[in-house]
Amino acid sequence: MRNVLLVFLGGGLGSALRYLTILSVARCLPKAAFPWGVLISNLVGSFMLGMLFTIPMLKERSPGLWLFLATGMLGGFTTFSTLANDSWIQFSGDRPMLALANSLGSITCGFVAAGLGWQLGRHLHS
Repeated sequence: MRNVLLVFLGGGLGSALRYLTILSVARCLPKAAFPWGVLISNLVGSFMLGMLFTIPMLKERSPGLWLFLATGMLGGFTTFSTLANDSWIQFSGDRPMLALANSLGSITCGFVAAGLGWQLGRHLHS
């Protein structure tokens, strides 16, 4: 039950941080047709998760902290469902290139961000 509570609390924090990220980006880019806030939260979350994976002792020595950060907080901060929905909105609004850019850009850039997180994490822990 303790682990479920840690994931629950981390997920709530991550979701709130994603919401604040989206609001902050919307204030900076008020007329943007592209969902920049979701993209940013997904890329930052991918980078951070990549970094966390380079700290094996974190998962081994502090499984509760791992569940809170990786599964909970970063799971709540990033979101595939919002990515899919935002892409559908672009596509159904006769903006198929923006839908494609959002979908492929998020996946490709998320992949690169996770890799950069791994590289930085390995560099910091070597």
